Amino acid sequence: MYSKAEVRKNAKIDAKNNIPALDDPNFSQFEQECMAMANNEARKIMTKFEPKLEILAGKHKPLLKKYERISKDYDEHAKKIGRTEPHVELTRGKYYLLMIFMVFGEIPMNTIAFSVFRESQIFTWIMAIGVAVAIPWIAHAIGILLKRGSTPAWKNLIPVGALLVLTVGGLVAIGYVRTSYLNDMSATEGAAVSFANSSIMGVAFVGLNLVILAAAILCSYFAHDKDPLLQHQHRKTNKINKKMRAIEAKHNKIVTEQEQKINRIHQQTQEDIYLYRKENQRLRPDHGKPKSFEKEHKVILDYEEQGRNSSVKKLLDATTQMRAKTGGK
Repeated sequence: MYSKAEVRKNAKIDAKNNIPALDDPNFSQFEQECMAMANNEARKIMTKFEPKLEILAGKHKPLLKKYERISKDYDEHAKKIGRTEPHVELTRGKYYLLMIFMVFGEIPMNTIAFSVFRESQIFTWIMAIGVAVAIPWIAHAIGILLKRGSTPAWKNLIPVGALLVLTVGGLVAIGYVRTSYLNDMSATEGAAVSFANSSIMGVAFVGLNLVILAAAILCSYFAHDKDPLLQHQHRKTNKINKKMRAIEAKHNKIVTEQEQKINRIHQQTQEDIYLYRKENQRLRPDHGKPKSFEKEHKVILDYEEQGRNSSVKKLLDATTQMRAKTGGK
């Protein structure tokens, strides 16, 4: 690029030689050189950013195809059942967080309850963790069965009832065995009974697990939709869309940076040409304005006309692209 002093110097030389002529519609040699340099710099910038843009566009294309395919099935299924959004009160992330919290919340109480058997610490922890994991897992299944239902209703009520009976029965059995063990130990050894070794602790163990069971069933119920296919497709399209948006954001950020750099180059070039024309006209003997000074120079920013790869253009979001395709048919 030329400095201001070099621009004035060239303008002065051309003015003395009446370059360009008043009736000449062609740009002067100096102006052509300025634009050639600017366009060359613009191409260098485009070439520099193009590999990154092609990589991002390559990642985006298969995701868009997958999104279109799943969205088509999603729309057809939504039309069939008469709704487009799953009725879910708890998001997937919150649901898993609550279930994990319940598992860890059960472990301390279960550990105290099983420690009365005086087994090794590892065995006590295995029993405590086993019950802590089993209760929310059973509740997960019961919540889904209750939410999704079936016709006739007894097809769902039977497995729900069976799971509840087995779970409650198992907890009561553990509490009973624990209390019986404590009674035998007190009778044979005459040991003082602490709170941790009391029958109250056995009742607390059963009660706590039943409360967690009920809470986990509610969480599962509110975290699932009646239609599993709708919920699955909705979650999948959102996941793919999130990935595409991330790629689009990176892609468009690079394109914006590229355009800004190219615009700065051409803005500086236009300023140089304006200064050249101003000085040239001022220093000409006749102070006339050549015809070429009335014309504007073309700026290279249209990638399609320049035959550039389509990846340099900003990626539209998937929904916009799909609507554009649908409107064009």
